[in-house]
Amino acid sequence: MPPAKRRAANQPREPVPAEEKIARLLGMLLVKDIEQKTEQVTLLRSIGFEVGEVAAMLGMTENHVNVAAHHGRKNLGKKKPKK
Repeated sequence: MPPAKRRAANQPREPVPAEEKIARLLGMLLVKDIEQKTEQVTLLRSIGFEVGEVAAMLGMTENHVNVAAHHGRKNLGKKKPKK
């Protein structure tokens, strides 16, 4: 799926294909109970969503998604040990 394009305020919205709506909905359902954006981004990127798609789903900039994905990869495996 290509990243969402910005539109001028006076331009009508282009229809979103059904497949894209379904993919976004499934992505949102997958991460709805995860509180940290970093973990949401890491999960969505790991299942194949593009940076632009994740940004649109989570209301973030593409740069923020890239930074969160980097932090997620960096911290992967550095979970706190259970006591």
